[in-house]
Amino acid sequence: MNGFDGSVRLEGERVVLRTFGLDDAAGLIEVIRAGEDFLPPSFPTVLEAEPIAWFLSEGVNKVQRYGLGIHLAVTGRDGGDLLGTIGLFKVNWEHLTSEVGYGLRPAARGHGYATEALRLISEWALRDCGLFRVELRAMVTNHASIRVAEKNGYVREGIARGAERENGANQDMIVFSRIASDPPPPGAQVGSGVTGAPRRWSGGGFERLDAQDEEGRPG
Repeated sequence: MNGFDGSVRLEGERVVLRTFGLDDAAGLIEVIRAGEDFLPPSFPTVLEAEPIAWFLSEGVNKVQRYGLGIHLAVTGRDGGDLLGTIGLFKVNWEHLTSEVGYGLRPAARGHGYATEALRLISEWALRDCGLFRVELRAMVTNHASIRVAEKNGYVREGIARGAERENGANQDMIVFSRIASDPPPPGAQVGSGVTGAPRRWSGGGFERLDAQDEEGRPG
């Protein structure tokens, strides 16, 4: 089964998380042209019209269609400008687990957008999608991302030593998680504002997105 069939839209006070589409071409081109490196590894990095069009119309949503995870655009509620990306990956429906990762444009950091985006997708994953556990990893030096996790009720479980290679060296990562039986963090909504009701699905994972802070690159 594929629990992410159809369009997904999660609405918060200031941000909207939604499925990518061709309308995001201008925003993605702007990101590539500016050399901003917050995008997941599978995203285009070269200004070529046909590959970008294919990716936004088909490629970005393949993980969703095949039950491997989901990429969502983080956009401003006023105007719909592309602020970043957020996604679920390494989803295991046998164990009801997943990881979450996100990245924001440099100009969008430091405004609380990551906190709200993480809250929206976490509540959706644990309540509406039927997942029991969502894991988040942040580099030990990424203090802003650590705060984002803690504000969203993620519990620090420990240190994964040398778990992420960055700048030619293996870095320690703090492992956080939220589980469905945890109390909701302050400000969590009773309703998720989701368009497109998900069903459970089985599958593996895809390349993890680094949880990036709202001030700069991790580490």
